[in-house]
Amino acid sequence: MQLDRKGSTKRVLVAAVVAAAVAGSAGSSLAGMRSGDRGGAARIPAHARLTVRSSQFGKAIFDSHARVLYVFSADHGSRSACYGVCARAWPPMLTKGAPTAGPGVHANLLGTTKRKDGSLQVTYNHHPLYYYSADKPGKIMCQHANMHGGFWYIIKPNGQPNKAKGPHM
Repeated sequence: MQLDRKGSTKRVLVAAVVAAAVAGSAGSSLAGMRSGDRGGAARIPAHARLTVRSSQFGKAIFDSHARVLYVFSADHGSRSACYGVCARAWPPMLTKGAPTAGPGVHANLLGTTKRKDGSLQVTYNHHPLYYYSADKPGKIMCQHANMHGGFWYIIKPNGQPNKAKGPHM
């Protein structure tokens, strides 16, 4: 995380809180995840379903269980740059087949990309999608967070990253 003179204490505090949340949730949130770089849920759906929900940042893309989805600024096109420790904190949204569009989701923006291990990661407007491991359904904990070499943003229904800053960023 880059620090400047203005607000550096606040940013350090936010980074410490986020690190504690990841460490504290590792036992519960990550218990059902597969090992390796996938970081995806133990059960990969046949056809992952995306929906649009309202949030404190406006409308955003969520999964069928009301968990918000993020994009990573360090990704190159539709190729994921998030593996290892990154993928354990930010598990990719995986699917076995073509993802499906729920209400408000533009089906023509849905797709997949193949990860290094051969699994299929869901994309929206060519952006690979991820969860944040400490998020709970309906909650957005890391909007505009700078971690693992890039920024993490929720994604708007039009396929663009929402770059609004979170309340603690």
